[in-house]
Amino acid sequence: MPPMSEEEIKSYLSKHKIAETVDSLVKFLAAQQPEDPLTAISTWAARELASHRMDLVQRRGTQLDHNIQHLKVHKEASVQKRAVNIVCTIGPPSQSVEEIKGLIEAGMTVARMNFSHGNHEFHKKTVDNVRKAAAEMNVIIAIAVDTKGPEIRTGKFAVEGDVLMPIGHEIVLTVDPAFENACTKDIIYVDYPNIVKVMKVGQNVYIDDGLLALKVTAIDGNQLKTVVTNPHKISSRRGVNLPNVEVDLPAVSKQDVADLQFAVDNKVDLVFASFIRTPEQVRSVRKCLGDSDIRIFSKIENAEGVEKFDKILAETDGVMVARGDLGCEIPLEKVFVAQKIMVSKCNAAGKPIIVATQMLESMITNPRPTRAEVSDVANAVLDGADAVMLSGETAKGDYRKECVEIMRKITVEAQLASREENLFESIKAVRSLPIQPEESIACAAVNSAYELQAKAIIALTEIGVTASSVAKYRPMCPIIAVTSDAAVARRLIIHRFVKPVLTSLQRDAREARVQAGIDYCKAENICRKGDRVVLIHGGTPTTGPFENNATLTRIIVVP
Repeated sequence: MPPMSEEEIKSYLSKHKIAETVDSLVKFLAAQQPEDPLTAISTWAARELASHRMDLVQRRGTQLDHNIQHLKVHKEASVQKRAVNIVCTIGPPSQSVEEIKGLIEAGMTVARMNFSHGNHEFHKKTVDNVRKAAAEMNVIIAIAVDTKGPEIRTGKFAVEGDVLMPIGHEIVLTVDPAFENACTKDIIYVDYPNIVKVMKVGQNVYIDDGLLALKVTAIDGNQLKTVVTNPHKISSRRGVNLPNVEVDLPAVSKQDVADLQFAVDNKVDLVFASFIRTPEQVRSVRKCLGDSDIRIFSKIENAEGVEKFDKILAETDGVMVARGDLGCEIPLEKVFVAQKIMVSKCNAAGKPIIVATQMLESMITNPRPTRAEVSDVANAVLDGADAVMLSGETAKGDYRKECVEIMRKITVEAQLASREENLFESIKAVRSLPIQPEESIACAAVNSAYELQAKAIIALTEIGVTASSVAKYRPMCPIIAVTSDAAVARRLIIHRFVKPVLTSLQRDAREARVQAGIDYCKAENICRKGDRVVLIHGGTPTTGPFENNATLTRIIVVP
């Protein structure tokens, strides 16, 4: 081998960072002035090796490294990996027991009733059919009432089907009740009497999530004269938005009061409270629910709700990002920003959040979604959503079951693309200390699951607090929530990662309940013999000077 030139030597040293290494060692020895240089060099080498290992661990812990090393395009994802829930809206075509069974098979975990449409008789049938389908399939399905809220809607058209509104067409918006069920192409009823007082000439009126835009040209008594600025087909009872206009709608309407009483009487699990703008409105909804355990999800769909989100979050049990109306109230390019902010704040607070509206809208009439819709669903999962929602897709669409199946596949792939440990560390970093002991133990259980690569966390829970506390810290494995309360099981299902298991075993049969959780994991192929599982449950209360109602964690190997 011919001798290396000076330039080649410098190049070799630079490539392998030998010069930097030697320089680092020289500086270390100069600073230490050791009596035994060999021992000092050994200490230096150990420190450098530890630093190298830490750098390697940090690199492997990044989302970028996860994307490069672990994501596979040609590998089928297991449905057992699904942690994100799917909310399906039930309408006339999907109301039968068989239709609901099909949606459950496809992946539905929450059935939503939209009280902007239908009457109590219709919705009572939906409740009964959902419960019958769930019982016959032996599955846990939550039921949600979505209130009409302090919203504005159009009336009913005299003819069935969609009505095309061409650009430049003149439309009269009236508050005359005579047209409530007799809307035409030229005259549309709006159920907000003060619309003629709050609107001005030149302002916009958006109908059906802004798909139909009208500009006010004149105000005449109890009607607005408008002109269509973009063409669209609309049907009966579409939502109306008045961007940048303050409206004086009540927090809870008379219809809402009746609908919330329906929710209480029929023991539904969740209420999606529409158009929440202030924390006071959340309290108004809760007052209507009385002493029931129904969980309130505040729908954020206007600028005021976004501005007061922190105060609303402190009052509510969960949140829904209702992007349809929100996209009419704030600039469209800001909707995704609002979504990320709200999802992140809910993650930090440990409260579940649903992302909704137009997720797979094209599947109302098409068998396949657009690529943009697929990415939209996936990004909601990557943001940290607990659930994603389908509206017209399952309420009136032509491909209801197929739509849910596709959404399930997207959520599974997006879940696999998420490096949950990053979110786990982020949630720990932003929390305010000190935290409650129970939450600290829940966090420790998740940390143990990561360190042990556990296949599941089994949480014995009576009122749902233990399981929901664990869910806050985003483990990479399922949370098996074993409970003897069916209502608690249904309420827990909205949380990401949580898989409720209903048992007749009571609280004092602790080890038998643990076994019920393990049996479920084995039956669902979540774990098998030899796998590690983290347990979290209440301990034996102590008395005396160190009195404590302990929550315990245990590590077991599946027998």
